[in-house]
Amino acid sequence: MLGGWRSLPRGTGVRPSTIDTAAKAKSMRNAWFSCVIFCALAANSCWRAPSPDWNGTWKMNPSKGNFQGSIFTISISADGEYRYDNGTSSFTFRCDGKDRPIGNNRTEACVKSGDTVLDRTRKENGTKTNAYHSELSAGGAVLTLTATAFRPTGPVITGQIVASRVSGSNGFAGQWRDPRYLQQHADMTLSLDTQTLHIGYPSAGQYIDAPLDGVDAAIRGPHAPEGLTYAVRRVGRREISILTKRNGKLVEQVSLELSTGGRVITYSWWDPDRPNDKGTFVYEKQ
Repeated sequence: MLGGWRSLPRGTGVRPSTIDTAAKAKSMRNAWFSCVIFCALAANSCWRAPSPDWNGTWKMNPSKGNFQGSIFTISISADGEYRYDNGTSSFTFRCDGKDRPIGNNRTEACVKSGDTVLDRTRKENGTKTNAYHSELSAGGAVLTLTATAFRPTGPVITGQIVASRVSGSNGFAGQWRDPRYLQQHADMTLSLDTQTLHIGYPSAGQYIDAPLDGVDAAIRGPHAPEGLTYAVRRVGRREISILTKRNGKLVEQVSLELSTGGRVITYSWWDPDRPNDKGTFVYEKQ
C-alpha cells in the first residue's frame, strides 16, 4: 500500500487518481442522499408530533363566538294544548289536571296554578317519579324550568334551565334561549399525543378519550348523551377533525383549530348537509 491507496492489478488501465475522484464523488452522493432521507424523516416526525400547546385548560369566550345558546319554542293551540319543540325533539301536553298516558306504564298530569306557573307531574305504575315546575318572571322575560326526581331517599333536583325570551309578548308561548350548553361547556380540558385525544367538560360531567385513527369512541361520564360518539383524526399539528355520530349516523362535523401563538382554539361545527352554515366557539388558554 502506497500513500493510502491499494495496489491495483496490472493491466487495469485506470490510474489511482481516477479512482480517488470517483470514490469521493460516490461518497458525496451517499452523504447527500442520507441527508435528504434524514431531513424527510425529521419533517415527517415533526408533523407527527402534535403541538404541545393543545394541552391544558381552556375557557370559552362567548363574545367571540357566533352561538349564544339553543332556542326552544312553546306554542299553545286554540283548544289549549301546549307544545314544546327544541328542533330535535318535541312533545305536547294539556294543563287540565288529568293523568294522561305517555307510554311505558307512565302518566303525566299538568296543573296551571296561575298565569305564570305550570306544574307537570309524572308517574310510573301510579307512583310519582318526576316533577317539572315552570315559572315566568314578573315581567315575563325569563322562564325558569326546574326538574325534580323522587327517589327512596327523597326528592332531588336533577336540572334547571333559566331561559330568556327571544319572541312572544307574554305568557309561556314564544321562543326561548337555553344557555345550558354554554354554561356546561364553558371550561374545557384537552390533551393530545400521537395516539389519543382527550377532551373533558367538567361542568357537563362529560369526557372522551378518542384514538386518532377515526374509530368511533363513546362520550362518557354521568351526563353523557346516550349513543353519541366521536371519530377523530389529526389534519396537521394545529388542526383536528371530528365526526360526531348518534347511533352510528353522522349528525355533525367538527373542526378544532389551534392558533399560531397556541393561546386560542376555534371550535367550529356544521351539519354535513349545510357545510356553509357553521357555528363557532372560541376557547382561550388559562
